[in-house]
Parts: sequence; structure tokens; C-alpha cells
Amino acid sequence: MSARTSPAGHLRRLPFGIGTVTIILIAVMVGSVGAVLAFGGSDEPATFDNGRLRPYPGEPAVAWSVSSDNLPGYRSDAGIDVVDSWQDRWLLSYPSGLGRAFLLVKRTSGEHLWSQPVVVGLGGCAITDDGRVGCAIKLGGVPDGFYLIDDDGTPTDASSLDDTAQVVGVGRDFLRIDQAGYRVAMHDAGGREIWSRTFAAAAKASWRHEGVLTIQTVDGARFIVNPTTGRDRLACTQCTITVFATGITVQYNESGRERVATHAIENGAVDERPTSQSPSLRVLAGPSTLPVLTGTGVGQIDATQGRYEIRDPAQSGALWQITDSELSKANTRPCGEQVALALKDRSRVFYRLADGKRLGTLGPPALDNPDANIDQLSCVGSSESTLVFANNNQITAYDTTHGDIAWSRSVIGPTTVTDGFIVVHEGTSMTVLAPN
Repeated sequence: MSARTSPAGHLRRLPFGIGTVTIILIAVMVGSVGAVLAFGGSDEPATFDNGRLRPYPGEPAVAWSVSSDNLPGYRSDAGIDVVDSWQDRWLLSYPSGLGRAFLLVKRTSGEHLWSQPVVVGLGGCAITDDGRVGCAIKLGGVPDGFYLIDDDGTPTDASSLDDTAQVVGVGRDFLRIDQAGYRVAMHDAGGREIWSRTFAAAAKASWRHEGVLTIQTVDGARFIVNPTTGRDRLACTQCTITVFATGITVQYNESGRERVATHAIENGAVDERPTSQSPSLRVLAGPSTLPVLTGTGVGQIDATQGRYEIRDPAQSGALWQITDSELSKANTRPCGEQVALALKDRSRVFYRLADGKRLGTLGPPALDNPDANIDQLSCVGSSESTLVFANNNQITAYDTTHGDIAWSRSVIGPTTVTDGFIVVHEGTSMTVLAPN
């Protein structure tokens, strides 16, 4: 459905501070959709994907940090990454030797859970959904091979390396990509190959626990792959695929044929049949629990005001739409469970994505504080009434109910999120901020 159409439903009018905004809620939201949007029906989400944060209403203290000073064998000025997680364990990666080392730590304290890091050289490591750590080691601390790592960090049960460089945990198995990036193969934990295929360009892969295996190649192709067989469930070029809890969006970017298709996730698999196809729309970038769509192409250029549509990929119609003569066409920011709508005077109004509830307003950004200007920042995530944005200079948290800055923190590097925790990367150190 295009943003130019209005789904059947009831209307309500809400104050916008400048003008009036019409929100169109479809009637199907009442009843069965409530269960879908609850994402499990609990106040605690099943996962912290798509920009969900743990509570950060006040300025956070440091929970723990690691750096080149306390990570064994740290070499070079490259940074530390959290490459995977499982329950209360995080898998860290940092430069060591010819390549990188991996270390399993406790997420609440940073305590080292292995007696020594696993030096993989030109390989990589990942964790399966049942907590097994597997590492491809090439020119590392042990003979080349693919190893399972035991509880104290010792490589065991070696199998053939098969020139593996990248490793992704997929269910109970390991997806392995070779050094050139063209060959992708699924192996079980014992090293037996389940399937393999070759791509036309170098590939990278990601896995979501909803059952979605996504492979992207450097030539712009995207694939949703059946993890059991390796066959495509969906493939596209000049496109962007975004995964949400209940489905995916596929944004097709071919000039003159821009459109968005949505597909539901059913029984742990992406349905090949689209639930909707919307011409002349695109998905706004940024981590969010539901996709926010707006116009693209000639129609958007000619439009005199912003128009946005919020969807659940598992449904054929929009959850709600919003437009107003004072609504800007640019700088609206989806973020976690909220959206920060931009007005033409550069002020903002915050809405909850799930039901379109208006939360509060924020005045135009101060000219003397550009690091707090949402127009120039990237979403970190949201929790309750707190919306967090950042650049490489500052993290800024906004209280969306009261419409002011709740707290800010100076940084000298990127800010990321793992399991809903805010993680700050500054040179050769990594700091985890404590929820409060």
C-alpha cells in the first residue's frame, strides 16, 4: 500500500505543537495485532535487536572496560569488537599476531572466561545458538584447522580448515566462508559439510535467531538463504534487506522502479510470498523495531510535506500513517521502539512505533551544541521514554516525555549496542555502560 492511500480504520487527531497531524490506525490493530506487536507479550523483550536498549534514563556509570593494557597479546592500534554473544557471554576480537585473537568474557563484568585467548591468525570465530564456540585458525597459535573451543579456551576436535576465513554460528551449525569470500558452506559442529555454494562476488553473512540467514555480496546482491539446504528463499540486486522480529522488508533501488516489499517470518522461515508491495516508497535507515516508510522518486521531490507509514512486515496493511503541512520530508529518525519526526522548523515530535502514541516534543537544536543535533546523529536505540543518539564525539540521551536532554557523555569513537547494553569504542579500549 502506498503512503498516498488510507487504510480502512478509525481516525484520531492529535496536537502536534505546530498544526495538526492525522494518524490513521487500521482497525485490525485492535485484537490479534496486539499480540504480534508485544513481541512475546512480556515487558522484557526476547531479544534486544532492532535498537532496543536496556534502561538508560540517567547518566550511566561504567560497568566494565577492557583495553590493550589488559588483553593478552594485543598488537597494533586497531580496536576491540564484540563479534558474537550467547546468554551472559560475549566473544571479543582484537588484533594479535598476524591477525586477531578471540576471548570469551562475562558480559556483566568483563571477567575473562578463558585462561588465554584463541589466536586465529587469518581466521575467525563464532558461537552457535547452543553456546558452542568454533574457530577457523590459519597461521595462529595451533596448526591450521577448524576447532571447537572448550570451556577454558583450549582448541579441541580439529577438522579440516577448508581455507575458512569468516565464521557465523547458524543454529547448531557453523557457516564458513573462504578467504576469497566466494565459497560459502554450512558445516555441523563435527566439521561435516552439509551444503556449499559459490557466489559471483565476495560474500558476508549474518544470522538472526528468528531463522533468517542473510548473505550479501560486494556486487550489491542480497540473498535470504534456507539454512538447511543453502537454496535461496529470496534474491535481489540493487536492493536492501532489513530483518525485523515478524518479517523482512526488501527495498528495491532500481531507478524509476523504486518500491518496498514485505515478507512475513512464519515458523522460523521467511515466506517467499510478499505480504505487501508498495511502489515509490523506501525504508528509512536506522535500527528500529518496525519499518518506517516514506516516499521516493519524483513524487517525493514534488511533495510539499512529509508523509510516513509504519508497518508490520507480517501484515498487508499499514499500522498507521502520518502527514501534516508542517511535517518535514527529511531528517525523520526511526530509533528502537520510537520515531523522532522532524518538523520544518527543525523541532521534533516523538511517537511510539507500535501504536502511534504521541510521547512528547523537542525544540529546535541549539546552534552552540551541534553534537546534540539529531539531524546529524545516528540512532543507538531506545528504552521506555529514553531515546539515545550518538556521533564519534558524544552520546546524547533524550527524555521523549519531557522533551529535553536526559544526559550526555563525551566520547572519541563509535558507539554500538550488544544485548541492549551501550558499548563505547575509543581507540584500543572498549567500555560497557551500566543500565540504571
